[in-house]
Amino acid sequence: MLYSKLIPNKTVTSLILGTLLTGASVVASTGALAQSQPPSAEKGEWDLTDLYASLDDWQQALNDVDRRIESLDDFQTTLTESPEALATALDAIRSVEKSASRVQTYASLQADEDLRDGPAQERQGQAEQLMARFESAIGYLRPTLIQMDRDTLSSWLSSPGLKDHRRFLEDVIREAPHTLSKQTESALAALGPVMSHETPYSLLANSDIDWPTITIEGKSVRLDAAGYSHWRESKDRDVRQRVFDAYWPAWQQFTSTFGSLLNAQVQQHVTESRLRHYDSAMAAAVSRDDIPPAVYRQLIESTNAHLDTLHRYLKLRQRILGVDQLHYYDIYPPLAELDKTFDLDDARQLTREATTPLGPHYAKLLAHATGSAWTSAYPSQGKRSGAYMNDSAYDVHPYVLMNFNGAYGDVSTYAHEWGHGIHSMLTEENQPYPTSDYSIFTAEVASTTNEQLLVDRMIRKAKTPEEKLFYVGQALEAIRGTYFRQAQFAEFELAIHRAAENGEQLSGDRLTQMYGEILRKYYGVDQGITAIDETDYAEWAYIPHFYYDFYVYQYATSITAAQMFAHGLENNPEKWRDRYLNVLSQGGAQSGYQLLKKAGVDLATPTPYDNLNKNMNHLIDEAEEILDQAG
Repeated sequence: MLYSKLIPNKTVTSLILGTLLTGASVVASTGALAQSQPPSAEKGEWDLTDLYASLDDWQQALNDVDRRIESLDDFQTTLTESPEALATALDAIRSVEKSASRVQTYASLQADEDLRDGPAQERQGQAEQLMARFESAIGYLRPTLIQMDRDTLSSWLSSPGLKDHRRFLEDVIREAPHTLSKQTESALAALGPVMSHETPYSLLANSDIDWPTITIEGKSVRLDAAGYSHWRESKDRDVRQRVFDAYWPAWQQFTSTFGSLLNAQVQQHVTESRLRHYDSAMAAAVSRDDIPPAVYRQLIESTNAHLDTLHRYLKLRQRILGVDQLHYYDIYPPLAELDKTFDLDDARQLTREATTPLGPHYAKLLAHATGSAWTSAYPSQGKRSGAYMNDSAYDVHPYVLMNFNGAYGDVSTYAHEWGHGIHSMLTEENQPYPTSDYSIFTAEVASTTNEQLLVDRMIRKAKTPEEKLFYVGQALEAIRGTYFRQAQFAEFELAIHRAAENGEQLSGDRLTQMYGEILRKYYGVDQGITAIDETDYAEWAYIPHFYYDFYVYQYATSITAAQMFAHGLENNPEKWRDRYLNVLSQGGAQSGYQLLKKAGVDLATPTPYDNLNKNMNHLIDEAEEILDQAG
């Protein structure tokens, strides 16, 4: 899935983290891939011929994978005969998966170049259907392995032929107590689309609400999600207030319906976790990536222990904005303006300079990646919005899509996405395909560390107090938005699941009340730090991530780890470089939590969170010093 500018996980089905992709049956158009001029890095274009030289080649590859999928059923009867038989089956399955992923990558990237291109969208649908057939063809795999004697399967792990598949088999053994019978698992899989309320939520949130309009600068402005995101950052405080006064009541009208949808989704999470014999819905969710529940609990505990840091930042924001009382609509405008634009060459150079603490090999990979036609950089008519990195073609290289417009945020996005990209390149250098798929728990560390290294460099190199204040503001807002805000969401998500586990039905009014209580606590309403209108409590209905089953906490843990790595790399690169690069090079060979812990960042302890808040206070000190000197 794509969330904002992030695509932290591979976009294909995997044996460990598999996601069923579906698509309509269509006929792909074929023919030579024609281009008037070869794509180039200088022009910010990507070259998809690295995947397939022509549409004919892609179609041939798709047909070949389709035939190979049919043969995978043959392993069902021989799978558990011996370690050698199991190795043969898993090698074959992984080989087909790798080829199918390459087919799907080409179709997906080409479709995103122009969403209006009907044939390209059809090819994407055909590739997604191929992935669905693959998933269906290997549906016997986990249930068959789980039915084996666990001691026998464990004894097979030392078999040389199963070396590349050890992590997958360890995961099967670990999850065995929570895996149900084949019939029950099949039933749950079939009911999955019915039990998911993400699509009804998306339709209601994006299509069915009659969005308000207000007049700004003499023009009528529609406050849909895009309009709200844009105008909430206005320098004009009156505009911001009118945006909030119009936008949140529109959501509030539908909180009963949104409440029904979210309640049903939460009840589904709770019911399935109980069927699978987990202690809680949260424990079930984090178990998928082998993350201990203690990480989630520590995040919430440490965040609450450091709310004084957030409150100090909010007071700084109040001072810079020059307002007597900070309101919730004052959260989004930047603390300072920067009268400067950047081009793609600037983004390349600044990213390379910022990541020098990562050493010569990282620098070599980054120079190769950013100097090659692997990035679709600029917006164009019909192109997909946002930004992502796609590394699903294991034997090729990562691709990055973004929409570069010349702001500092675009430079930061470039560094972020190529943080993902170099993570994948290091993984593929060091890991076979079966352990190359890493989870978001470490993926977002790789990208956010790059962002942190970049903003730290920009702060150090700022030529004027005003420029320095801009970059300090960017760093502070990143912590507020990525750490405190996501931890706030994580706390709300935990609270509503616990309420459901205690037998409570979650109405829209109840959800609004619970969200309002947490929002007031985080923003210091009772201490007079921020004033928040009760209509703003409907914000919970605006957040689609609550349907993703304990997902957002990983943004907060990632920036926490990234802060430790970035400052360690800057202050003591000899100590931290090998630790950090080992995390990236291990890919999915181990649990992301264990990889970070071995590197010196234990997210189940207070230390990383204490470090982040220390860094945030230092940034506030820098901002206050600039303001004091300016008089």
